[in-house]
Amino acid sequence: MQTEKVFKTLTSVDEELKSYFDQYLQKEYKNDISARLDFCDIAEIARFIVDKLKDGKTELFEPFFANVENVLNDCDNRVENLIIVGLFESIQNICGTEIDYHYVFNSWLKKLSKTKWDELIDSWEGKEWRSKYNNNL
Repeated sequence: MQTEKVFKTLTSVDEELKSYFDQYLQKEYKNDISARLDFCDIAEIARFIVDKLKDGKTELFEPFFANVENVLNDCDNRVENLIIVGLFESIQNICGTEIDYHYVFNSWLKKLSKTKWDELIDSWEGKEWRSKYNNNL
């Protein structure tokens, strides 16, 4: 799956997200899309998601994370890295200490996404956090 298709898939679930992302692309790159930086771009989507969480406006999360799961189920290593290191890690970093990212997205993460989400946390924090949240080690 090409990265452009990934971005279209992720932003297609919500008109506000699509508009936000399109405005970001226009402001950031003007008309030079060849200069795009995929990890910076996906971090903008992460920022939008965290801002929606903070505002309690999570209606788009179910279809958004369903699309994330679909991407993960049918992608190469490069795209998987974009989702895990780009999207998931950005969401977790943007949450900071204000939002407990360990569990707050659990109701929207699908099976493979949840596995990858937890493994990312494991890589930074070890597995001890799982016992605090009653997850399997």
